[in-house]
Amino acid sequence: MTQSEEMPRWGVVATVDEPAALVAAYVAHHRAIGANEVHVFFDRPNPEAEALIGGVEGVFVHHSGEDGWARGWRKKRPERHQGRQKYNATRTLAETDLDWLIHCDADEFVSLVRPLEWELAKTGEQKAWLRLEVDERCYLGKTPGADIFAGAFRRRWDDFAEEGLLFYGLRARYLHKGLAGHVAGKPVVRSGRGYAIGVHFPLSHWDSTINDLPYRPSYNARLMHFDGLTPLHFLLKMLRRVTTKVKGQPVPYVNSRTAQFNEAALRAEDPHELMRLWWDVQGVRDYEAEELAEHDLLIRPQVDIAEETRALFGDAVDLSPAGFDRALIRHEAELIGRLHDVFGFDPEPLVSSA
Repeated sequence: MTQSEEMPRWGVVATVDEPAALVAAYVAHHRAIGANEVHVFFDRPNPEAEALIGGVEGVFVHHSGEDGWARGWRKKRPERHQGRQKYNATRTLAETDLDWLIHCDADEFVSLVRPLEWELAKTGEQKAWLRLEVDERCYLGKTPGADIFAGAFRRRWDDFAEEGLLFYGLRARYLHKGLAGHVAGKPVVRSGRGYAIGVHFPLSHWDSTINDLPYRPSYNARLMHFDGLTPLHFLLKMLRRVTTKVKGQPVPYVNSRTAQFNEAALRAEDPHELMRLWWDVQGVRDYEAEELAEHDLLIRPQVDIAEETRALFGDAVDLSPAGFDRALIRHEAELIGRLHDVFGFDPEPLVSSA
């Protein structure tokens, strides 16, 4: 095969601050589906995760700020985590010899119909990037599954503004276009063109804020978003958002997201009420699941992330909900202490039993 006939090489990059099990699963899954490189930037030291993934072929371990933030105009650590994500992804895009780079978080997993390089090879030079549409994990029962990746996935519902209230009732206030998290998707970006990579789309240059580079949605790949790997994980995410203050303009969250973390703050002292909130946001009743599925708004992908993780790491990774929650409590000890001081929050009643 000549150089011109070689298939494009692609990889993923993430800035992570998660328990080791999730980082290991992120690595295992993307290597299993064909990523040539997986770049993991630890936003703070995580010796357990670094030891797990450090020796895996094709995995590159980095630390946020390891280059002194040399590419930033102030040469200093961005205060917002979104700024650090942008910095790390852009740095990787500039330094890699990959043809394409996907920027997605540790709780986001690319799913494919066919090998991604097949689609990339057929993408015309005029396209700067492809957008991965989002499928968001939801729960069909209040009992945890066998692992933290169990469940089904809701898809974007474009008529939700007109139909969502009738379908979900007051729970609709927690959803935007039928999803609890983002609907913007994540990018697959060409390298070698001097682009920066924002959280959801690439930029023509570092200071741009405009989504003006030519793209199309991928017809072969999508993004599986686990917006909280357990109820506790989701609730800690919401409470972190409402208690984290940074300088500058606030992040423009949609009203549904703001409703989630404001409601979490109001219920933070009551574990029962917190679990009710989690179920209202992420739970789908049986009859709702049937109707959503009839309209192609709920799917069950044939992807076994837990098996991919076992194939790479054996028994070294515990992906049970209970095991993940115990690791999460250790990992987020400082946040949990702050939440206890502010709200009287106690994570123990929220730990998964399975």
